[in-house]
Parts: sequence; structure tokens; C-alpha cells
Amino acid sequence: MSVRTANNEAVVIREIEEVWNSDGDLDVIDDLVAKDVVYHSPMMDMEGRDEYREAAKEARTIFTDLEMSVEDVVPTDEKVAVRYIVRGTHSGEMMGIEPTDERIEMTGILIDRIEDGKIQERYDNADELGMFVQLGVVELPEMEEFEQ
Repeated sequence: MSVRTANNEAVVIREIEEVWNSDGDLDVIDDLVAKDVVYHSPMMDMEGRDEYREAAKEARTIFTDLEMSVEDVVPTDEKVAVRYIVRGTHSGEMMGIEPTDERIEMTGILIDRIEDGKIQERYDNADELGMFVQLGVVELPEMEEFEQ
């Protein structure tokens, strides 16, 4: 593994552990995330470090015991892919949904592009539908309904 690849992996792992976990430090965003970062996900897109910081802060108010664990990492000299699991208790309002106090476990994959030692662009694909099912706000049809 090249030094650059190892450094990129370290940036992403540190960012996940220190920013997205409930006891993390949002100030490290300045060290790890580019000022003009672009974040893409099915539920939202955001641009800039300030929006990024606000999203992390909001996630912690929605899931006050938020914990994000890294399950797999595939680093390269330019990008880092991560398979993760997020766990937490829905204890704050989210998208007009009052707190349910339900525990969630959501899997996802991040692909981060690193420039100059900082996350410049992130693609996040998480199982939000599964999360909404766990919260009881979405009900999936029974499989028999699809067999007809």
C-alpha cells in the first residue's frame, strides 16, 4: 500500500470515528473535510464545510447515541470506499417525524474522493428505507403481493 493510499484511509476512518459518532468532535471537520466539499446521497445533497458540519450536528440531535462503525475499507491513491453500519436511537425530530425512541441499524457505503489530504467529495448510499421501516413510519408490502 502506498503512503498516499494509507493516508487517505486514515483521513476517512478518522472522519467517521470523530465526526459522525455521538461523542465525536465536529471541530475536526476543518482538518479532514475540504472547504468546498460536495456530499451526494439519495436523501440530500450538500455543498461546503458549513452545510456538512450542520448535517453532522443534526444527525446527533436526531440520534443522540449515534454510533457509526467501519466494516470494510477499500483505499486507493484517489478514493476510499467504506462499508459501514450506523446504530442509534431515534430521539429527535427527523423530516417531520416525531421521535419514536426506536433503535435503528442501517448499513451503507461511502465513496470518498480525497484531495490534498481532505475529503473533497463524498457519495453516500445508505439503506434509508430500512431505517424508516425500523422506525415504523413505512410498511413494506408482503411478498405474496408481488407474486401475482
